[in-house]
Amino acid sequence: MNNISNSSQSIEATMSIILATGFAILVGMHFIQQQETKSQHKTNKEVSCNNDELDWECSKCNKINTTAKRCPNCKSWKDGKRNSSAVVGECNRESNTQSGGNAPTNKLLLQSIPILLPSIQTQPSKYYYEVYNWYYTIIWIAIFGYIVISQCYENFTAYSYLIVCGGLALPLLLQPFVYPQGSSATDKNIINPDINRPWYQRYSTKATLYLLTYSFIGNYWYTHYFYSVLKARYTMPSHRFNNVPIAMYLATHFYFCTYHVCISNGLLRYVDVTYARGWKKTMLFVYTILFLSYFTAFMETLTISSFPYYTFEDRTVAYIWGSAF
Repeated sequence: MNNISNSSQSIEATMSIILATGFAILVGMHFIQQQETKSQHKTNKEVSCNNDELDWECSKCNKINTTAKRCPNCKSWKDGKRNSSAVVGECNRESNTQSGGNAPTNKLLLQSIPILLPSIQTQPSKYYYEVYNWYYTIIWIAIFGYIVISQCYENFTAYSYLIVCGGLALPLLLQPFVYPQGSSATDKNIINPDINRPWYQRYSTKATLYLLTYSFIGNYWYTHYFYSVLKARYTMPSHRFNNVPIAMYLATHFYFCTYHVCISNGLLRYVDVTYARGWKKTMLFVYTILFLSYFTAFMETLTISSFPYYTFEDRTVAYIWGSAF
């Protein structure tokens, strides 16, 4: 019993070090990129707005002036006209672009979380689809959490698993056909174009089909990697396809909707939209994908560890190396 406890503590300590180190690197890369982006914005603003610092020759008295727009000697305007409004207008346009303005903008899901939703102006179908998935994520996690915490799965039969997982996947599978709007309109002037499209041309239909295909491939083929390398086993009563519980095919779909549609898209969009272009941004983008993949795989393995009917021969290998591959 002590050996099991010591082994568990060793795994937790190792994973804590790995994840803490990875997260610290991620935060550091974000901080560096933030400073570089702010510096670039400041430089661009100075170039476009601080024309006061540029020397110019007055066309009327030929005096070289270091002050902007108006000659102090003859009071003539730079370029023979009053152009301050043009300069101010340019500054205002830049300010609007940085703060939102009338340009297409991406909304933060929450102000304290670096997850960006798509622009409702330029990508309304994607925006409404992702919002729908975020709302539904709260529902399925709450139901799943209750099932695990209450341990009511102890009374489940093979049909019970099918009903629960199928029932939770159904709102996502039917949404393109039953509720193409996706979510209530946040802008009354912008509706979801999917409403007026045939079902097979809707963005939500294509996204659902892609995720279904991805889920099927992962369960049908890649689950056997866990069987063979990590010695994983599903031992609950179940109907199976290629020795994988059919309920898992269904559960993977709503899990992937949360991971790929909501979290992954939102984080990567934040990096892409927020930071200035360059090799540092590219490195940050790639590292974010790697860290997010590893962290999510580990959390998936950790959270399901309390479910006694999904077992590993060696949890150390499953946590540390299984999460990587």
